[in-house]
Amino acid sequence: MNTKVINFCLLLSILSLIQSCAFVNRFAGTSYGEAGSIGGLEAPPELVTPEWDESLTIPQTATDRVSAVETYGRALDASVVPEFVDVSIRREGDLRWLEAEVDPVNVWPLLRSFWANQGVILDKDIPSTGIMETDWIEEIDSSRSGISGGREVTATRNKYRVRVEREPNAVTNIFVSQRKSELQAITEQGGVWVTVNSDPEEETEVMVNLMEHLGKSREEALFEVANTEGSRLYIDLQDIDGIPVLFVGDQFSRVWRRTGIAIDRSGMSIFQKSRNQGIYLIDASNLELPEGMTLQSTRYQVHLLPQNAQTLITVHFPESADTSVVSEQDARLILNQILSAYQVFRTTG
Repeated sequence: MNTKVINFCLLLSILSLIQSCAFVNRFAGTSYGEAGSIGGLEAPPELVTPEWDESLTIPQTATDRVSAVETYGRALDASVVPEFVDVSIRREGDLRWLEAEVDPVNVWPLLRSFWANQGVILDKDIPSTGIMETDWIEEIDSSRSGISGGREVTATRNKYRVRVEREPNAVTNIFVSQRKSELQAITEQGGVWVTVNSDPEEETEVMVNLMEHLGKSREEALFEVANTEGSRLYIDLQDIDGIPVLFVGDQFSRVWRRTGIAIDRSGMSIFQKSRNQGIYLIDASNLELPEGMTLQSTRYQVHLLPQNAQTLITVHFPESADTSVVSEQDARLILNQILSAYQVFRTTG
């Protein structure tokens, strides 16, 4: 009996071995080198990597320049972030800005990494509107008084706003503006800060540092700053039939750039713009108003109208508002804020 069981088990083993060899021979009939593809694996839709157009790939050149990608890190593909950015400084009067031969989409990560390398926290980071703004950067200076022998403490704080605008032929204009305030007093509630005029030279220093970050040597950047020419500017606030109008003695294209920087410097923010229509839509909610004065709204339309060799600037409500008639007080207040920020353009050459 035991012998029959053993023989039966051996028979089952032999049959199983024969079937296994047949299974293997199904794939052994063709050599590895002659094997064909049976179709690729399909990834789930949410995991599919986008197919980038080859036209988006930016060639690497001038390898002797400092690499912006190395500064930012290798987390981003070099086909998206260029190896370096061809950037120059432009000037009109006191207004300086950077002109980069790169699309805004590609330069935006480098602007982020610039502030990160400076150890500065961003308060706003809005690529859709091209607005990037830092948190307040405080500087405290303590020195000994020669009369009393005590310590004198002075404190200032700066907030920088970077605004990018796309130009034709994949050129990006980069504007840097500063808001500056000084510590006036310290109370139980905290420090009392007073807004002061921005310092164009400190704005320019940020631009020089940014040019270095984008790949230009500091010597080249400083040379461009010293050799860019600018002219003085005429600007005046007048009344036309009871309507405040800001007259700027320059052509529209230059006034457009200057007005954008003036709005940034004033503390108001641009949330939408149309250069073709000559319109800046602004948010005035953070505007420092004189005591006892309020605004009808927080959002306004600053309109630029070219007229021969000068440009007129007026204030209205956005088209979405119930009315477009802004009170004379509101219009004058906003234009005066722009005029104050414009002063550096008029008084420096």
